[in-house]
Amino acid sequence: MKKSLLTLMFFAAAAVSRAAVLITPTGATASLTFTPPSPGINFFPIGNIVNNSGLSGATTLANYTTISHASASGTTAWTTDDPTPNGGDWFAEGNAPVAIELPLGGLYSVTEFVFWGYHFGGPNSNEARAFTMDFSTDGGSSYGSTTNVAQPLGSPAVNSPATLSLGGNFIADTIRITITDNHFGSGFGGGDRLGLGEVKFIGTAVPEPSTVLFGLAGLAALVRRRRA
Repeated sequence: MKKSLLTLMFFAAAAVSRAAVLITPTGATASLTFTPPSPGINFFPIGNIVNNSGLSGATTLANYTTISHASASGTTAWTTDDPTPNGGDWFAEGNAPVAIELPLGGLYSVTEFVFWGYHFGGPNSNEARAFTMDFSTDGGSSYGSTTNVAQPLGSPAVNSPATLSLGGNFIADTIRITITDNHFGSGFGGGDRLGLGEVKFIGTAVPEPSTVLFGLAGLAALVRRRRA
């Protein structure tokens, strides 16, 4: 009887679980403004990191590692302005980390961060590589859980995307990524700006409460039937 009940519980749980998917944020907003001077943050539009504009094809969880990203431009990628254009390191010049808010369009249990880099056919030190990630379940009104992830210094994503494990499951409908480092010092050009090509996440959709209740109701009915 116990074995049969466990089997029923397994199938009920499976009925309300979801398969992992590649999640494309529904928007992107960068939060930093330079003062002084104040030219604004975006040299290339921030929306380019979520609109698939530079990708070589449509992405799915099954194929995204085979999809490449075009060279950076005003229609394919994002990069900051450089308020002190003397070369050198973005952070050493006194610029603050840049926070980007990314609504997901639904509630997910997120496990990995995926991004295509900022490049011109070869490695570029402007590419963002280290991130603090904060997770919100109320549309960005407040943030709870946080984690830090980083790509190895000197290994920019040029022809293939980088996939960084978050080290756990984080429930969120909005994620704020704060860029804390780029590839300056790796011997590539750039490093005085911050840039990205495209960003996505890997996770599973969290069932709506009504779906969970439906699954539990089905389980209860099955248990009653087994006892009858």
